[in-house]
Amino acid sequence: MRNGKGMRWLALAASLLVAACSDAGSPVEPSGAQLASVQATTNRARHEELRQEREAQKAYFKQMKEANRENLRAAKEEWKAWKADWKEQYKLQKEQWKRAHPGEKGGPEIQLLRCEPRDYEAAAEIIGPQGGTIKVGEHQLVIPAGALAQEELIVAEAPTSSLVDLSFGPQGLQFARSARLTLSYKGCVRPISSDLMVAYIQGNQILELPPSTDRKADDAVDAEIDHFSRYAVAW
Repeated sequence: MRNGKGMRWLALAASLLVAACSDAGSPVEPSGAQLASVQATTNRARHEELRQEREAQKAYFKQMKEANRENLRAAKEEWKAWKADWKEQYKLQKEQWKRAHPGEKGGPEIQLLRCEPRDYEAAAEIIGPQGGTIKVGEHQLVIPAGALAQEELIVAEAPTSSLVDLSFGPQGLQFARSARLTLSYKGCVRPISSDLMVAYIQGNQILELPPSTDRKADDAVDAEIDHFSRYAVAW
């Protein structure tokens, strides 16, 4: 929960509780019904604020998509050039690795998968303790029941990129139960036959590799995640 919002909800709940617990100036013990009423009012107020935020996000997504058209054209031209000589690039990477690791078995370190650039895609959904799903193009995140203690506005953005690149907000949101992230890698160059992975990244640097399942038949990879950040497909 954002700190500012948290204080507003607490202030609202406190003011309602004081009103419910007073009778002609004499404080009384609140009943279960009164407490439930206060909580319901607080939840409704939070839901309405999240709904307004969602509508603002959707307007922002529309602007971003329209502004992104030139970026998409440029990214596709770069992709064509990269795709034409990626085998030669990978060969050079392997040779560099062997020179740096004489006599060792292996190959280049884990890298981010390169793909045909896609148009900007984004989505925003209000998801609460009952769980839910948010889809962005061919990618999706399934949040199970019990993962969230209260409603949150979940925002997901897939920028125009030669990576399978997906960012989530609110930044740093933690789950009580792991959510299942599915990233599609259709249209990507698969340099190796071994399984692909989901990578937690900052910039283009891989920070973490959560346990992943490569579903080759579907051109998709799944991973269990417990916090929000930026994710991509690696090999």
